[in-house]
Amino acid sequence: MRINLTGPLTGQTQVPGDKSMTHRAVIFSSLAAGRSTIEGALLGEDCMRTVDIFRQLGVTFDRTGTTLTVDSPGFAQFTEPSQVLYTGNSGTTTRLLAGLLSGLPFRTVLSGDASIGRRPMKRVIDPLKEMNAHISGSHDNTRTPLIIEPAALEGIHYVMPVASAQVKSAILLAGLHAETEVTITEKTASRNHTETMLPLYGVALETGETITLPARGIERIRPCDFKVPGDISSAAFLMVAALITPHSAVTIQGVGINKTRDGIIEVIRMMGGDIKVINQTAESEPVATIEVRYTPDLKPVTLDGALIARLIDEIPVIALLMTQAGGISIIRDAEELKVKETNRIDTVVNELNKLGFNLTATADGMEIRPGRRQMKTGVDSHGDHRIGMMLAVATLITGETEIAGLDSINVSFPGFMEQFKQLGVKE
Repeated sequence: MRINLTGPLTGQTQVPGDKSMTHRAVIFSSLAAGRSTIEGALLGEDCMRTVDIFRQLGVTFDRTGTTLTVDSPGFAQFTEPSQVLYTGNSGTTTRLLAGLLSGLPFRTVLSGDASIGRRPMKRVIDPLKEMNAHISGSHDNTRTPLIIEPAALEGIHYVMPVASAQVKSAILLAGLHAETEVTITEKTASRNHTETMLPLYGVALETGETITLPARGIERIRPCDFKVPGDISSAAFLMVAALITPHSAVTIQGVGINKTRDGIIEVIRMMGGDIKVINQTAESEPVATIEVRYTPDLKPVTLDGALIARLIDEIPVIALLMTQAGGISIIRDAEELKVKETNRIDTVVNELNKLGFNLTATADGMEIRPGRRQMKTGVDSHGDHRIGMMLAVATLITGETEIAGLDSINVSFPGFMEQFKQLGVKE
C-alpha cells in the first residue's frame, strides 16, 4: 500500500482499548458463571481470537459497539471443543490459554499462524510441566501446536528468568486450578494486569516482591463489569507522530497509565519532548489525558535496565523518534524484541535504514544516529502490526512510501489510518 501522511496533527482523540487488558477481561469473564460486561474492549484480530476460543468452550458473546456482553456457564461447565483452538497471530492468546487450559478436564490443542509457529513456547511449557501439567509441543516442546491433556495441577514457586507478563500470567492462570498456592518472584517487573484485574473478579492475591496466588482461586471467580482504558501502546504512535511533525498538538483522552506500562512517557520527558499527563483518575486501572506537542530539539538518550520492560512494545516507534534527536541514542537489554511477531531489533533497523535513517543492530538492542539520506524505496511490515504502524508514522518524515503488509495493523489498532485523518493528517 502506498502511504503519504502529511501533518500537522491537531485536536482531541481516543485510542482503542488496551489489548492486554481486553484479553484478560475476556478470559476472566468467561471463567465466571453469569453475565459480565467489558466496556471499551479492543476488538482487533488478536483479541477476537481469544473470544472465538471461548465461544468454542460454550461462552456466549454479544457485541454492541466496543462493549462485549459475556454470558458464561462458568469454567466447570465448559464444553470440550471439537476442533483445534486457533490463536492466529496472538502470542497472548497462545501463552495465557496454555496455562488456563492445563487445568480443564478435557483435551485441547492450541495452534496459530506461521508467526506463532516460530515463537518460543518452551518458556511457558517448562513451568507448566513443573506444575504437573500434561502439555507438549512440537520441535522438542519448543513450538506450537500445543497439546494439552487433563491434569491435577500443583502449586510451585517460580523465579522468572526473563521479564515476561505472558509467562507470568500463564503460570497464574494455571495456578487458579492448583491445589496449593502459587508464588512467583520477578527479577524485573513486567506488566501486571493479571494481578490488578484478578481481585476485581473475586480472586484476591498478594503482590510485592513475591506474587502469591491462593489455592483453587478459580472457585472464587465471579462476574464483573470492566472498563478497558485506552491502550498506551497504541497512543504511542500518535504521541510520536505529534512530536516529530511541525505545528502538531494532540490531546489523547482516556489512556491507561499503569506504572508497568508508562515507560514511553518517561522516555519522551528524558528526550525533552513537550508532553503533559493530566486529569488522572483510577477506574479499573489508572487513566489519564495525555497532551503532546511538536518538539524540534529532542535530546539523545540511552534506554536500558528495568525501563525496557515498561516500554518493550513501544520500542519500534521510539526508535523512529530517536532518529530525530540531536545525537546518538542507544537501546540495550532488549533481547526480548527478538521473539516478538518478528525479530524487532533486525526488522526495525533494516526497514528504517531502507528509508535512509542510520541505525545499527546490536546483540541486545540498537544504536540510532541522527540524520537521513534521501531514499525512496519500499518497506515491509513483515506481518508485524507495530512495525507497520511505525513505518506509516515514518512517512510524516519521508514522504510517499510503499509499505507492504500494512493490513497487519488491524491486530491491535483497527481504524489506525482513520484516526490520523480525524486529527487533520492528509493521506
